[in-house]
Amino acid sequence: MVNIAICDDDRKAGQAIKSVTEICCRKVKGLYGLKVFEKSSQLLYEVEEGGRFDILILDIELPRTDGMALAEKVKSFLPDVIVIFVTAYEKYVYESFKVGPYRFVPKTQMDSMLPSALEGALRLAAEQEGRFYVVENRKILEKIPVKSIAYIWHQGKYAYIEKTDGGSIKVRKSLKQVFAELPAEDFVWVDRGYIAGLLHIERIAGNEVILTNGIRLSVSQDRLADLKGQVRAYWMERG
Repeated sequence: MVNIAICDDDRKAGQAIKSVTEICCRKVKGLYGLKVFEKSSQLLYEVEEGGRFDILILDIELPRTDGMALAEKVKSFLPDVIVIFVTAYEKYVYESFKVGPYRFVPKTQMDSMLPSALEGALRLAAEQEGRFYVVENRKILEKIPVKSIAYIWHQGKYAYIEKTDGGSIKVRKSLKQVFAELPAEDFVWVDRGYIAGLLHIERIAGNEVILTNGIRLSVSQDRLADLKGQVRAYWMERG
């Protein structure tokens, strides 16, 4: 099930977003849960108490805790959550990039832009559900959700799987072996020593890949153009 949270202090606007969301959910196959909040504190409390959401649709100008600060706090509990900002103030568009939103929708264009943003987010969330990478050795048998793998690096005889929650798992395999076992459409070679989850690449600046958790991975000049092409294609396909 894909769980969606809407937060807008304007009740009328919140209900309008809810109506559009319900229509989109009916178009896309799958099971969905939907909750509407009028206060950022209510949404944050639910997340702190163990509530799980896959998609957040947030107004930016919220009392006390604005939408950008709210998204940042929720991401500390749910690093893989997909964020869509819906706001009347387009001046926030560039500032909002710091929390890695999936889309930014002006309220003046909500009817035309929100449905496509939602449908893309729903497809992305559904794709990530139920996909796991299995780690097995003499001590553990563990399944790791593919969407929670931020990047993988190698040292000696081991590959280290770094997760979005800050956890790390060591496996006695080469990077090539691990890459072959992952869904190829979701991961990319950053350079010889790193594999990154495409979902978690926020931008490429200079010779660095910057992930949504702030981690920076170096890219060689020879690899840069091809990497940009792969990342661009992934974004366009899911945009």
